[in-house]
Amino acid sequence: MKDIGKVSAKLKHFVGDFIVEEIGPDWDCKVSDDFVSRKVVDLSNLGVNESRDFLAFELEKKDLDHFQMMRDLARSLGKGVHAMGYAGSKDKKAWTCQRISVFKPDLEKVKDFSHPNINLKNFKWVKRKIKMGYLEGNRFRIILRDLDKKGAAVSGNRIRKIKAFPNYFGSQRFGSLRGNNVKIGRLILKKKFKDAVWTILTDSSMMERADFREVRERLRKEKDFNEAENYFPTYLKLEMHLIRYLIRKPEDWLGALKSAERKNLLMYIHSVQSKIFNDILEMGLDDELDFSKEGQRSCPLMGFKTRFSKGRLGEFEQEILRAHGLELSDFDLKEIPYLRMKGSFRKALVEVSDLSVSVEDDEEFSGSKKMILSFVLPSGVYATTFLDQFFALND
Repeated sequence: MKDIGKVSAKLKHFVGDFIVEEIGPDWDCKVSDDFVSRKVVDLSNLGVNESRDFLAFELEKKDLDHFQMMRDLARSLGKGVHAMGYAGSKDKKAWTCQRISVFKPDLEKVKDFSHPNINLKNFKWVKRKIKMGYLEGNRFRIILRDLDKKGAAVSGNRIRKIKAFPNYFGSQRFGSLRGNNVKIGRLILKKKFKDAVWTILTDSSMMERADFREVRERLRKEKDFNEAENYFPTYLKLEMHLIRYLIRKPEDWLGALKSAERKNLLMYIHSVQSKIFNDILEMGLDDELDFSKEGQRSCPLMGFKTRFSKGRLGEFEQEILRAHGLELSDFDLKEIPYLRMKGSFRKALVEVSDLSVSVEDDEEFSGSKKMILSFVLPSGVYATTFLDQFFALND
């Protein structure tokens, strides 16, 4: 992805600068005019005689991690997290509103719910659990700050003309700190399990905390897992798990990986698929392929059953796969069955709808401009993917 013409801007300077509202098949969530901490739960409009197995409601949160939110909610309602349903996770540093369901809740516990960063509202009995895949899209209202006057004018004009944009995966897909998810994923796919484990444990980056870099460097030099168990931070959960496994079963590199949480290993393989997708899309755009044309509206997420496209796009797909040192058969990883990827497709372009753009003086940064954006994106598309087309974003 190229940075040509990108304008510097501050994203999420305030939590309220980034608002996300869920749109579902029969719901359209809206944040409140003001967020009231520990707001009293109101069940007065809930029909008690209409009780069903699942209670659905809107959950409004501010500055709270999605999974921490789910744990806090489940604990307060006396439920396991598996009893809770949701259609999509939401940003931590943001003000968001989404639909949640809970299986056979204790209404007294719902009434007593109180949390500094969560409000519950608009309760309704429903027949089934809310699940991933139900979400249709998200409405975003975003304020970008500290733009220079010219940059704000130029980027504003560019955005107003846009109807669709390249559906790139964002940088968070590849590892926000170390940026080595693709490297690790390729090693796993090529069955270089020892190298993959050592990369997870010892690869470092200047983006990481200094103490993390120090322990990784020490392990790289000493190669002593027994000692590493004593000095590795427990915060590095995956690394500690691998170290303890290898103390018990030295040299069992495949076993160490298989013992890790599935989501960790899937993240590495998905990052490879995502990087290949991005590279194919970028090469196609550079070659001025028309991705709105029938037969090339999507690019592959590679797997062992992938069929290459016809024409130039298919040539690019094969070229990029080779450039990554991979073959389709590498995705048929029988040693770790849940990592076997058949492959799928992802739209090359994403439509943006209900777009509005305005520019005002920025009250927080003297002499600068702020841009207020409102738009709707389909499910699974990040707002930052859209913004990255125009801005060099700084938190």
